[in-house]
Amino acid sequence: MPSLINELMLAEVTEVAKQANAIILIDASKLNAGDAITFRAKLRAVGAKLKVAKAAVIYRVLPADLATIAPASGSVGMVCTGEDIAASAKLINELVKEEKVKLKGGVMEGKALDAKAAKLLAELPTREQASVMLLRVLQSPLTQLVRIANVKPTELVRVLKVKADEGSEGAK
Repeated sequence: MPSLINELMLAEVTEVAKQANAIILIDASKLNAGDAITFRAKLRAVGAKLKVAKAAVIYRVLPADLATIAPASGSVGMVCTGEDIAASAKLINELVKEEKVKLKGGVMEGKALDAKAAKLLAELPTREQASVMLLRVLQSPLTQLVRIANVKPTELVRVLKVKADEGSEGAK
């Protein structure tokens, strides 16, 4: 029979996982306390949470095929992303580059991801960056139309002015 602590931890992990848009698993064994506090604060800023628990507890909440992709061992950090999955992945990728954490895998839309696929999430644009890209794409044709509309009247005015100057010189 599982211990009361494990049951409580399972309930908490289950609740956090239900609210996540995606889950990225990390090995945070090399992460010191100061870095962990900073990392959690940055995750909260982008709407994500870090939950560290025994692998056996976390893997009970996640799809079964994840255990074959990312084997369970020791304690595992579970980053539950908010609306902006890429922002959370970029924060994790910063720590991976510093060799403070190691990617194990993840879950997105109910499907298990290996470490390589989880790393690819960090290369996606954040929600804010994607919005800016979309705005530029939509704004570009309008900007060109305005430029064309402004160029033609200017040229017409110049031609009329030249003709008016020519006409006034011929009248003299």
